[in-house]
Amino acid sequence: MKRRMREKYSGPVFDEQTFQGIWNTSPTLNREMLEAACSPGAPKSALADCLGLHTRDHLKDLADDFMLPIPSAMKKSKIVELLTGQVSKDFPVLLPYLPVRNLDFLWRLKEPGQCSVVKEELLYQDVSHIQNYGFLFLFNTGTTFTAVIPQELLPSLQGVDATVLRTNAELHQRLNAYAVSLSNLYGVLDIDQFATIWNRFEAEVITPAEVGDELAMLSRVQYYYWYENELIISSYFMTAQEVLDFLATVKDIPYYKPSQQEIVTYFQSSYDDRSPAASAMLEFLAGYKLNKGEELEDLMAEISDVCVAEEDMQGVFDLLDEYGLLFKGLDELTRFTQLFAELSNHSRKWTLRGHTPLAIDSQKLKR
Repeated sequence: MKRRMREKYSGPVFDEQTFQGIWNTSPTLNREMLEAACSPGAPKSALADCLGLHTRDHLKDLADDFMLPIPSAMKKSKIVELLTGQVSKDFPVLLPYLPVRNLDFLWRLKEPGQCSVVKEELLYQDVSHIQNYGFLFLFNTGTTFTAVIPQELLPSLQGVDATVLRTNAELHQRLNAYAVSLSNLYGVLDIDQFATIWNRFEAEVITPAEVGDELAMLSRVQYYYWYENELIISSYFMTAQEVLDFLATVKDIPYYKPSQQEIVTYFQSSYDDRSPAASAMLEFLAGYKLNKGEELEDLMAEISDVCVAEEDMQGVFDLLDEYGLLFKGLDELTRFTQLFAELSNHSRKWTLRGHTPLAIDSQKLKR
């Protein structure tokens, strides 16, 4: 995909170093994710054989990703047959829209079709999307993981120009990062706003129509947003009706204009974890024990979602109960309520097109 380039720009908002800083995970979590991603049984080379190792429910989920309708009574063997054909058909089409690290890992396997990797040397981000979409299968083979590209997919990989593929994938990866960030910031935005923000910071000039074409493809290989009717929609919304209901509440005001740093911040979360209000809430929550397996950062993210989406206060207390956080008295409840109000006032609301309530009130006072 060739783009017109502006003569002067500050450099891409998302470069490889930025992505690596965001995606770093602990060795323990990395190992857990890789082991959970492994297919059961011994390595296979044929796509149908690899798919056949999985449960019917897993195959139905994969069929949903490939937009294959599966009747409830369809036999597993028939689902495998349909998926084998669809995965083989879509693989070369979706290749340029996969993460760059995934493509780099696929390239290591393009001749032999499989390889064994010492467990400590494999990162989940190397195989994340390609494993999830059945383009690569990972097997737990003792002290190593064995990665397999099914033999039906190898010709498509071997027949592409690696340089062109990687160049396109790098651009798509940055477009995807913007879509994640801006859907976190606005909840829902149109392709015109996406193009406006992109063209403020990036060298490649992109039109709204091109945004729509690219995101229609990118939305097929990720879960953080969806694309429909020229709208980029946070995965917080589950149905089209929820989106319509939300849009009816959005104020008729200009979109907030994020800075370059804010775009990176909102790629990672729907709230700014460096803000004083967020820091105060995190410090308060850190004094409580959560249910086993629950993480403070996850609770904070969900509380912030309540703020930006402006759900009612009962939703917050339901979250606290779900995470096992219990207040010991009225003083603690009052303190939490105060901190939540402060966090809410400093949150960039989706109904305010990314503005904070305090900023809107300030603008009113100036008029």
